[in-house]
Amino acid sequence: MQRLAIASAAISFALFAACGGKSSSTGTTPGDPPPPAAKPCVKAGCSSTVCTDAAAEDVITTCEFKPEYACYQHATCERQPDHTCGWTKTPELEACLANPPPAG
Repeated sequence: MQRLAIASAAISFALFAACGGKSSSTGTTPGDPPPPAAKPCVKAGCSSTVCTDAAAEDVITTCEFKPEYACYQHATCERQPDHTCGWTKTPELEACLANPPPAG
């Protein structure tokens, strides 16, 4: 049993070293290009205030409207540096969220 554990550890180390010391997980770091199979980001939810991966497009949200939701109508929903979908924080979006237009 001990030989099996040692052999398994040796094989794991050999595979790890053969991969250049990189894990085979899909973890990425900011600045890496998005994975090739990444779906585009889309606006979702009842008021289009959720920015999500196209694979999760059927997001269910409550259907109310708040004045700040209007800020997202012209905001950019795209992959962020950490490869998740999100709203790109621009000066215009930040200003709109700080002082949303009146509901009307």
